[in-house]
Amino acid sequence: MAAVSVTNDLHAPLEVKLQSGAWQVIYPQKSFDVEASEEASGIFVEVRLRESPEMKGRCHAAGGSSLRASADFEAFSRQAKGRDRAEARERDREAKRREEAQQRTDAMIQEAADKRRDQAGFKQAMFVCASIVLPLALLTWFASIAPGSAIAAALLASATVPLSCCFSFWSLLHVAKTDSDDFHYGKYFFRIRFGIQLSGILALALLTVLTVQHVRTGFGWTAVIIWPVPLCSGLCFCACLVDVHNNHITINNLGDNSKAALERERKSAQLEVRNRSIRFEGSVICERGRPCVASWPGKYEGAWEALVSQGRNRQVSAAVVFLPHGTDDYGKCDSIPLAEGLPGTCWCTPLYGEQKPWGCRWFTKWRENIETAVESGAELEVYYFQNRVGQGKVKSFDTAGDDNLQREEINNKQKDFEGSPEFEQALHAGLDNLSKWPRGDGSSQYSREARRLFLASLSETEREFIAASEGLGNSQKAEVAWLQKKGYAYWEVDVSTWLPGEGVEKYVPASAEPQPQMCSRQEDDSPISLSTVPLRPFDYNLQAERCVELATVVHAEGPNAV
Repeated sequence: MAAVSVTNDLHAPLEVKLQSGAWQVIYPQKSFDVEASEEASGIFVEVRLRESPEMKGRCHAAGGSSLRASADFEAFSRQAKGRDRAEARERDREAKRREEAQQRTDAMIQEAADKRRDQAGFKQAMFVCASIVLPLALLTWFASIAPGSAIAAALLASATVPLSCCFSFWSLLHVAKTDSDDFHYGKYFFRIRFGIQLSGILALALLTVLTVQHVRTGFGWTAVIIWPVPLCSGLCFCACLVDVHNNHITINNLGDNSKAALERERKSAQLEVRNRSIRFEGSVICERGRPCVASWPGKYEGAWEALVSQGRNRQVSAAVVFLPHGTDDYGKCDSIPLAEGLPGTCWCTPLYGEQKPWGCRWFTKWRENIETAVESGAELEVYYFQNRVGQGKVKSFDTAGDDNLQREEINNKQKDFEGSPEFEQALHAGLDNLSKWPRGDGSSQYSREARRLFLASLSETEREFIAASEGLGNSQKAEVAWLQKKGYAYWEVDVSTWLPGEGVEKYVPASAEPQPQMCSRQEDDSPISLSTVPLRPFDYNLQAERCVELATVVHAEGPNAV
């Protein structure tokens, strides 16, 4: 026996074979001393990838030596590094996609908020305009009258006081709240401010004309009545200008009422954007023989976005429905027609076994889309998880609800498991060194390993039940069961046809010895391919023999989540 140290300098979890025949996991940045078996030709250490156990490597080593997973296991090391690179590319691509999607959403929300603000600002602009134009017209009329007596002069002078107060009010109000009122008036703010400033100047000019008129007729003493308000407001105006200059008002120091108004405006805009751009009720193209996606695994968000975009542009036929949280139909339920003979007050019961917060309105809309597609002679397509075509179905639509409850009961145990000593031991062993950044299917190296540990802790019966459910999302299981219940034919398709290809990497050694190609990421527990063919969404001409279109349903469990 001899001890050999194995260091996992890859980004994925590794397993090394012990003398007993068991496999010991080694997480990234961790090492393990192995008692290696001594054979006639020396000491051999065997390793494999934890996510793809069929990918193995052996290394001849001397006792007491230290081996690195990325360099000392020849073909295995090169293939493992290729997987790391492919995983990193996919994570980067997914991070960029999510960032761009968030930027688009934020831009749409801001645009909707600005539009609402402009609509409200227009109404306020009309009110301000009416409040200024009428006093300005009266002041113009007063300035054109030559007083014939002291009483008439006093009355005219006194009548200018409330008009001067009106102009002073608007001028002081807008110079004091120049920046904070911007969001109240939208794009009309600067027009309103310019109009108020112009009206103030015109008012001063008219008051001057009025004063000259009175002086020429011998009633110059009325200036004592006319000018106190304009002079006081002028001093206040200058003081406000200085204060605004020294204490610039920004959104961060708005008053509570202004902040609350901004928050209400944003929430209203978010709701509008969700109903307009995120909500999707399907887009079935009535054309005989045209493919139409009948079910879709919603965890592939990037592919879903592409499908929805093409569906809205009428490039793809899709029966799928997505009613996320915040949209009008979220949480709404529809009763089951008596003719169906199913238990429950709404579709939630046969779908999920119990009432769900996201409701079952989506299923009503989906059924209508499916009927439209079938009546038009469309070819229905059901999309499965990558490399899981045909897997994950339930026995029948009648058992879908109970099946879902059983699956939820088992999955809910994972939270308790993650607080167990066994899981804490895995964290101490380096589980936290795995990446938590998601790839295209929403999973990360950390989440997949945590899930693997949890499944290993279950009984064999529970583990087999969960394994058999992989391939379709929760709501997809009911959708496919419904298609079978109604006797509708459909095509089974791998979702990878909508995923971007990885391209091909090939390692070129320094020697002339031929080496295998690096490969792209494959799904867990799937064989490793030595080459990768870039994939793209359906090309109708190239794939006409399979059907062509996509009728998708992403609903979900929270909301319509899969």
